[in-house]
Amino acid sequence: MKILVAVLWICLTLILAYLPDQSDFITIAIAYIGLFGLYLASYRIFRKHSEVLLLLFLGILLRGITLFAFPNLSDDIYRFLWDGHLINEGINPFLYTPTEWLAQNTTDGVYAELYPKLNSPDYYSVYPPVCQLLFASATKVFPLSVYWGAVFLKFIFLLAEIGTIYILMKFVQQVGLPLKRVLLYALNPLIIIELVGNLHFECIMIFFLVAALWFFARKRFLIFGVLFGLSILTKLLPLMFLPFFLRRTPIKKLIISFTMIAIVVALGFLPFINEAVIGKFGSSLDLYFRKFEFNASFYYLAREFGFAWKGYNMIQVIGPRLSVLTLLIIIGLMLRENEMNITSLAKNCLLAFTTYLLLTTTVHPWYLATPIVLCIFTHFRYPLFWSGLITLTYINYWGGEYAERLWVVAIEYIIVLTILYLEAFRVPLIKKLDIRFLKFFQRFNPSAKT
Repeated sequence: MKILVAVLWICLTLILAYLPDQSDFITIAIAYIGLFGLYLASYRIFRKHSEVLLLLFLGILLRGITLFAFPNLSDDIYRFLWDGHLINEGINPFLYTPTEWLAQNTTDGVYAELYPKLNSPDYYSVYPPVCQLLFASATKVFPLSVYWGAVFLKFIFLLAEIGTIYILMKFVQQVGLPLKRVLLYALNPLIIIELVGNLHFECIMIFFLVAALWFFARKRFLIFGVLFGLSILTKLLPLMFLPFFLRRTPIKKLIISFTMIAIVVALGFLPFINEAVIGKFGSSLDLYFRKFEFNASFYYLAREFGFAWKGYNMIQVIGPRLSVLTLLIIIGLMLRENEMNITSLAKNCLLAFTTYLLLTTTVHPWYLATPIVLCIFTHFRYPLFWSGLITLTYINYWGGEYAERLWVVAIEYIIVLTILYLEAFRVPLIKKLDIRFLKFFQRFNPSAKT
């Protein structure tokens, strides 16, 4: 039985990592459905300590077998290497869009090869310094090969994922949770395929974030500050978690940790920052909320209202206002906190990030990596179901031409919001509603009362 399960895991992972590109929706859907079925069944069936350890090893093995697969489900790799080549030539990647660079530098070679494959050639880079360091390293070691540059980055990501799983194993035991909880992250198919498999930097950010929270729980505030700063230098998103440390940290320790965060972030950006860069980096972030749309929820409802009211897409107004609303809700979550333990911290970080995802204009599948790792420390399991449903958004690329199917988005968010509602008010509702779905759902929600 165990050998059969492992073989199925490996075969489906190989199929999903090596065969399809973005347009091969049928292959993607069949492989993902199979992997999520195995994921839920494995978590339910295997309970012994030795079985959990074997499954954790399997999670690392599955990441390893994606190492030599080119990231066909994403084209971000080309921008990664573009920025890396610029850095190695002593050029600030934040100063020029690729189109501006080619207009000023008539050159063949690697830039001419990469440029046609870039997904946003007219936008300034938004990748923070830790990302840029890895871009530069990959192009330094493999200056002439896109494939081996990708493999180099994937190897770094694999090491980060091994580090994350190891820390999670220590962390859950430290806070009195079963080791089995780590499987929720280690075996999640979206995590395996999208992070190491398709090179998304949530992998590196999560490593630093989990390590930071682990040291925070151990009251090692100086190290916490350094690691949290590095997580911000990888992706800016952890900034939204800072309010939740204000009330649960002694004032002297708070000053130490926040000072270290500020120093690390400042030193990281120092080689790149000047007045021009600040404006261009900020403009690209602003455009993210004012122009890009993908798999949104409440934004799409607001957009339809805008069409009915004004007759055009009001994203330039709606996007920033939803960002402000997100900030206000996060502050509200912080002010309403009663408990100051690590479980409460994880829960509020999870709800804050969920708020961000529900109110933003763009939600790609790999964005769910952070909620998945945070839910390990809480009773919430909606990120796991969401991670399965969101893979259906690859239908938008079916056939080679992008076309968003809003009915898929509607199904996704109706189910996710229903599960979130049930979990938020799980005790009275589960007692009243006796249906098979809830009985099945409770099997994967060990803290819910029947």
